[in-house]
Amino acid sequence: MSSNSLNKPTHGGPREGAGRPQGKKNANAKGRTAISKSVSMPAEAWRKLDIERGTQSRGKFIAFKL
Repeated sequence: MSSNSLNKPTHGGPREGAGRPQGKKNANAKGRTAISKSVSMPAEAWRKLDIERGTQSRGKFIAFKL
């Protein structure tokens, strides 16, 4: 066994540079730009929305309507 294998993990753990860029550490970083919200409606309203939205996602359809 080499001394290098004692100091560094061979697998697992975080990787340098992995994940979403952080604001102050990277000039190109914006972080997460979406804001998550939930919408509660009766099942019949969801069925109508799904028919009208076609192939668009629910979120894009609602945002377009606003």
